[in-house]
Amino acid sequence: MPNGKGSLDCSYCVHFDALGYPDGHGEERLCRFHQTVLPKAKKDYHNRICGNFEPSELYYAHNPSRQFFTLARRFAWFGIDFEPGVLYEFSYNHPPGITKSAVLRIPDYQHGTWTKPSA
Repeated sequence: MPNGKGSLDCSYCVHFDALGYPDGHGEERLCRFHQTVLPKAKKDYHNRICGNFEPSELYYAHNPSRQFFTLARRFAWFGIDFEPGVLYEFSYNHPPGITKSAVLRIPDYQHGTWTKPSA
């Protein structure tokens, strides 16, 4: 969408501790899934997302064409394999420009849990 509304972003995720887009967009807010505060977006109007994104009702409300532009299709636009526990940042109108923003948690595959990254 030309105004960024309805774009993939943490503020459209059920784990995001805010009302949802535009509330909290680009701001430091708690991610209940990763149990940590997400860092502020490095650039204004950039979106943040991780591979554990689960769309909220607001995401569906802002995406009336979701039957054509499915979540799987939109993730494919990034052209990367999202690493577990990693937060990414991108310009909403240029998904292929996605970059790693922060490591939120590190998967512990042996124990089926997560560990905090070292400072």
